[in-house]
Amino acid sequence: MSQPGEQRRYTLGEFFSLAGDERMELYEGTIVLMSPAPYEHEGVVANLIAEFRMALKGSPCLVFGSNLQVVLLFEDEQKGTKNVTVLPDLSIICDRTKLRQGRCYGAPDLVVEVLSPSTARNDRLLKRHYYEKAGVREYWLVDYQHQVMEKYVSQSGAFQLEDVYDADNGAAASTTFPEVRFSAKEIFAFLSS
Repeated sequence: MSQPGEQRRYTLGEFFSLAGDERMELYEGTIVLMSPAPYEHEGVVANLIAEFRMALKGSPCLVFGSNLQVVLLFEDEQKGTKNVTVLPDLSIICDRTKLRQGRCYGAPDLVVEVLSPSTARNDRLLKRHYYEKAGVREYWLVDYQHQVMEKYVSQSGAFQLEDVYDADNGAAASTTFPEVRFSAKEIFAFLSS
């Protein structure tokens, strides 16, 4: 039984039955409701999805937007098994056996989170930690307000900042998927029109 002031913890099963069509995530038993994204966020996500899909067309990998629930299961040395369910803005999944029951079970190969004022802290700290521990190979943080993209690559189980792209420095490129190359300037172009 919960003590006064304690927040209720939810299991994965409880979360799945509660979530339905609601946009929410589960962080170690705590439900986090997702706010509607501003148009700038959605425009950047749409442009990124288009670039990744075009580059990966014909490959076995699938590119998903933010409606795919990703269930991350990993062990924490201090707290045991952690159950986390997130809605990444963009995820690439090459192992299709991870896709079942309308969700992805396990780490995507690549994840992109587009920062909004309401999500920036979680995306930079908490979700980055979850993706790192779950084994995501490459993680991008995209800041549309400053028109900057940061690319982190997993090295020995920890994310290392490998590159920063902005509208002035040419082509953004994936390390995990070398065929993915696009103009950072084009991703943000609609913001200045």
